[in-house]
Amino acid sequence: MAEVSDEKIVDEVVGRLATRYPGLSAEVIAKRAWEALKAFVNPTIRDYLAVLVERRVVRELKSISP
Repeated sequence: MAEVSDEKIVDEVVGRLATRYPGLSAEVIAKRAWEALKAFVNPTIRDYLAVLVERRVVRELKSISP
């Protein structure tokens, strides 16, 4: 299985969350996604990174979303 790049993971997360949080810019969501991605350094979980990053970012965005 080909490894998904970090950029693709962040792009996917931003794409999904931008529609869920229309009051926040894609840049804010992307910044949070990159920060969340850094927390997952274990390469054995790469298949689940997009989901894990998205969940972490959602928790953060809920606290700042109007």
